[in-house]
Amino acid sequence: MLIGTRISPDWLERPDDLRFLKQIGVDVVDITMSLIPGYDETGRLSQEGVRRAVDLLAAADLRIERINSTGDMTHKTFLSLPGEEEELDNLAHNTRVCCDFGLPVLGVQCFQGSSFGHSPAPAYSWVEGRGGYQYLRSDLTEALRDRAPPEGAPTAEQLWERTLRIFERILPIAESGGVLVAMHGNDPPVPALYGVPQILYDFDCFDRLFREIDSPNMGMTFCVGTRYESGQDVFEGIRRFGERGKIFHVHFRNVHGRIPVDGWYEERAPDEGDLSMFEVARALRDVGYERAIDYDHIMRLVGDEAGKAYIAFCVGHSKGILEGLRG
Repeated sequence: MLIGTRISPDWLERPDDLRFLKQIGVDVVDITMSLIPGYDETGRLSQEGVRRAVDLLAAADLRIERINSTGDMTHKTFLSLPGEEEELDNLAHNTRVCCDFGLPVLGVQCFQGSSFGHSPAPAYSWVEGRGGYQYLRSDLTEALRDRAPPEGAPTAEQLWERTLRIFERILPIAESGGVLVAMHGNDPPVPALYGVPQILYDFDCFDRLFREIDSPNMGMTFCVGTRYESGQDVFEGIRRFGERGKIFHVHFRNVHGRIPVDGWYEERAPDEGDLSMFEVARALRDVGYERAIDYDHIMRLVGDEAGKAYIAFCVGHSKGILEGLRG
């Protein structure tokens, strides 16, 4: 397995920090398309912008493992608004660019209930853990309260139809260029948020996705934290999808709390959540997973405004786990 990390656009302007990532043991990076100049304005990747990113990373002996399409660039498609054909054309173009540069994994975001209308985001707050480090806590009490869908919200079946349109457009392109397409599930993983439906919140939903889009290039980003938050068995999910070769990327995130039981969850440092991340890595190894594990979100350590100390902690933790698996 490889050690991955997410980087934001400003990292490309800090070559010493890219070298720092390599020095602490990072193998590959995970980016959103917004890292490429012009994407936020047009929804399209430029060959020049991707080449620059690839070259800057290569200078630090790093490469892109996964590049993510941002959810705002498929918003009209999910809601069947004017401009959806342009969105799909842009996504097809972006998939071709991924093929051109041999980027291994294209991430696609599913519809999130919080993106509809003026729905508020779930209640996140920073709380203190050991020694005063800060981690994220999400209280879903209000977001999960039973209520009718707001006016104009898509139904679950409409979301399925529109989601499948996306993959029907881009999968033939991805297959021709050897690019894997990975769908991340809903976060938070619940069937409705403030009454707005969501359709990729549990393992059965992913099974339906893979039935509807039957392609060896169609798979998932297996977010360990999100899957545990959902109340489902993470290890059963790894077996269920890993043995079929459907796990293309892993968010190696540990949490405390499960939504169906507690109504909340906390994103903690990887060694103090409810899961043994060593056992998670062993389960991934046992199903033959060899791609990247990425610690995902950054928590706050004292004096670590740039997050580099937390990154180094998570990378060291992951490397120790992988070394233990080899023992």
